[in-house]
Amino acid sequence: MNRRTFLTSTGAAALALPALSHVSEAAPQSLSPPDISKSFEPWLDIKLDAFTWNVEQLSARAGNRPVMAVLKDNAYGHGLVGVASHLDTVPQVNSFAVVKIQEAIDIKNSSARKPVVLLGPTTDEELEYVVAHDIIPSVYHDRSRFMQSLSVKYQKKIKTHLYVDTGMGRVGVPYYQAMPVIEALAGQNGIVFDGVLTELMEIDEYDIEQVQHLNEVYEQARSKGINLGMRHAASSGGIFHVPEAYLDMVRPGISLYGCYPTDRSTKTRDIPLKSTFDFKTRVMYVKQLRAGDSLQYGRHYVAEKPIWIATLPVGHSDGWPRTTAGNCEVLIKGRRYPLVASLSANHCLVEIGDEPTVSMGDEVLLIGESGGETIEAHTVAEQSGVGVYTLTMHLNPWLPRRYVG
Repeated sequence: MNRRTFLTSTGAAALALPALSHVSEAAPQSLSPPDISKSFEPWLDIKLDAFTWNVEQLSARAGNRPVMAVLKDNAYGHGLVGVASHLDTVPQVNSFAVVKIQEAIDIKNSSARKPVVLLGPTTDEELEYVVAHDIIPSVYHDRSRFMQSLSVKYQKKIKTHLYVDTGMGRVGVPYYQAMPVIEALAGQNGIVFDGVLTELMEIDEYDIEQVQHLNEVYEQARSKGINLGMRHAASSGGIFHVPEAYLDMVRPGISLYGCYPTDRSTKTRDIPLKSTFDFKTRVMYVKQLRAGDSLQYGRHYVAEKPIWIATLPVGHSDGWPRTTAGNCEVLIKGRRYPLVASLSANHCLVEIGDEPTVSMGDEVLLIGESGGETIEAHTVAEQSGVGVYTLTMHLNPWLPRRYVG
């Protein structure tokens, strides 16, 4: 049962679709799906071995502490279920963190069996849905009575993570108001603290102060006999720059995916991360322009002489930034070629040169590694003027993903 079905089941009438009266003998029921790697459409190769490596490196940097793997936003564009299913097998991964309820449900419906912590908000109706599906909610205010009623209804202890605001200001109970909430929750025998967390501002000196506030809350609770569970504060930036934030567990996001969280960490790379995806497509068309011929809306490119151009079936609807045109390159058969003109929803254009050195069907690397050559996500992000977070998170969920390694 999905979330929509659960929330609308009471009093909702089921709608039945009419049965098909005839199935064509030519229906392609026996055909296998096309091979992703031979398609003209863009696709992603997700490198599972790189995920394992990155988790190991991040955990080692944090003194071998366990990792709560942040899988929000479709696992930063890598495909939620595929990534969760793999990370479930990595010993250093303790649990998963998501923001959206459906993300949590999708993980619970996959082969992954490690705990799923929901960092996002819930109404009472949604909280019941979360509890019913054994998802661990985070709480920001006193919901003790309602959670106790759910414990009785479902005949189980409800684990929760207390979300403490130590300065970010977006969400969480302010640290100086936390104890009444903690005591109210702890006063119910159906509620168990599984963890306590905060979110860092990613300014080193303030991050240290935030960690101090979280520890103050933790110690105040302990002095009253209340165990808040595992403390976690260090996101990717905290793992690189704030050892004080390691606490009991670390909570990396972007660095799991082989990308560095700050300009400083991008330059130093003192934790050696591996890229976790290759973004690929194939040349769909090759032609020679005459002098004066133009490309794309608004004649953004006018040929000054006869020149060969390749069309790629990838555009901004796939998550490929508009601003890659005129700023970035792609790799085809080990050579770099510039993107020119402008980007449309489903196409971009590559200047090949005076000779037709590429052909229809040739594989194109947009981001990743091929034949010893690399185009990093960081490079594309910098050259196109978008953040690496934006670049990865905006990869279209409909892009085919092939899990390798």
